[in-house]
Amino acid sequence: MRAFRSLAWLFAKLALRDPTSVFFSLALAPALVVLFGLAFRDAPVALQNGIGAMDHQLPAIAAWVFAMTGLFTVPITVLTRRETGTLRRLQATPLRPATYLAADVLVQLTQALAGLGLLFAVGVIGFGARPTGAPVSILAAALLGALAFLALGYSLAAVLPSSRSTLIVGNLLAVPMLFLSGATAPLEVMPQGVRDVAAFNPLLHAVTLLRGAWNGEPCSSLVIEVAAVVALFVAAALVAVARFRWEV
Repeated sequence: MRAFRSLAWLFAKLALRDPTSVFFSLALAPALVVLFGLAFRDAPVALQNGIGAMDHQLPAIAAWVFAMTGLFTVPITVLTRRETGTLRRLQATPLRPATYLAADVLVQLTQALAGLGLLFAVGVIGFGARPTGAPVSILAAALLGALAFLALGYSLAAVLPSSRSTLIVGNLLAVPMLFLSGATAPLEVMPQGVRDVAAFNPLLHAVTLLRGAWNGEPCSSLVIEVAAVVALFVAAALVAVARFRWEV
């Protein structure tokens, strides 16, 4: 337990000193909310039963930031530590891989949830967003989404050869995931073939789950979204654990 606490504290200090990590986990989400709020305020959204623009988009921004953390921040951090020999030096200690992963996950998850809190605070206080869902449901949906995309990040770190390759693979995944998530253009206006493909996009299900929780939709209507996000978490976590390496 002492090793876990010490390692988690070390990783937390390193994360706060990393501009990329701070930007994606803490600064990006509130900045996007400000830009979106200044542009649209909380006008009703077409095709969304009169839900205000901020209440419609705030959960989508949160899910997108979780995805960016998983696609970029986590794999770049882990692969950089591997390339610089940090993980090799940790391997020489009695530290177990599970302790390392648990400490790193705790720090990354704490950052993600702190960014989420800032995002929601800006949306509610600054632009009048008003959640109608239960706070517990919103927190559970956010926690599930964050864990799923963090697991995706660790699985990418386990299979990609270098931190530089993360930028290529991350962008190749991020662009279609964002386009087909309903966070940019509404899927309702897209051709049926595009919507069929989007059904396999985990970010779409994370966005839909967070929107549903935020806007008070019944749990029974979000079963598919929960199952899809859980499936991403389980599959990615299995890959991350099976392929974890201390050295290049």
